[in-house]
Amino acid sequence: MDFTTNDGIRLHYYDTGGTKPAIIAIPGIGGSSQLWARVAELFKKNFRFIILDPRNQGLSQRTYQGQRISRHAQDLAELLRILNLQDVIGIGNSMGAANLWSYISLFGSKPFKAIVDLDQSPKMICDQTWQYGFKDLTWNNYPEYLKFDFGTASYAHIDDEMFNQAKLEAQQYPYLPADNYLCLLDHAEQDWRDVLLDLDIPLLVLAGEKSPFFDYHFATQMQDLNPKIKAKVISNCGHLIQAEQPAAMYAAIMTFLNSCSE
Repeated sequence: MDFTTNDGIRLHYYDTGGTKPAIIAIPGIGGSSQLWARVAELFKKNFRFIILDPRNQGLSQRTYQGQRISRHAQDLAELLRILNLQDVIGIGNSMGAANLWSYISLFGSKPFKAIVDLDQSPKMICDQTWQYGFKDLTWNNYPEYLKFDFGTASYAHIDDEMFNQAKLEAQQYPYLPADNYLCLLDHAEQDWRDVLLDLDIPLLVLAGEKSPFFDYHFATQMQDLNPKIKAKVISNCGHLIQAEQPAAMYAAIMTFLNSCSE
């Protein structure tokens, strides 16, 4: 399904439909919605599962417009309004988590019941105040460092069928990192710790034990920011938790949601 944003960009989303409580999932930069297929199957027993392709990704329109996290948050706000969603569970992988934090910073947490961060540190650039950023990225090597090829994001084997579907989509609708580089820069410059300090809804942080991008200890550091934040490390897993360990992700989120209801 598609909708058109208020700046005229066509965005695509997947939706299992129905009247069950809603989950809205957002892939990371360059990520494929196809890699959420197994997780969507697990959750659809009890939830309506929606996946938004961010602008310049998946089946959404390629554009020079809106290459900033605040615009991605506005895109999310428009989809939530169009679908008339309330008490939503938001799940973001990598930059997808930043989109959720940006939404909350701009519009508040009201539409969300809880949110889940899949392997995204709240601060990408390491400095004296934060040592758990993206790989070896510092202000000394920014932004040139982000032009490197960082290789695969995964550690564990990804289901062959799901991987092949993602590969086919990438061939038909290629993602061009150079054309979305400004978005990556904007993502890298953010520091979401102030948003997390005042967060008034539960947040679960799932970190990949073998993530090639982040030291998994960032999750417990986030937990120290706010009692509403809970952290868990997913074993034998890289950066793409939804694709590498869908069953473990599902179990962790369901345990978290059940604890939120107690």
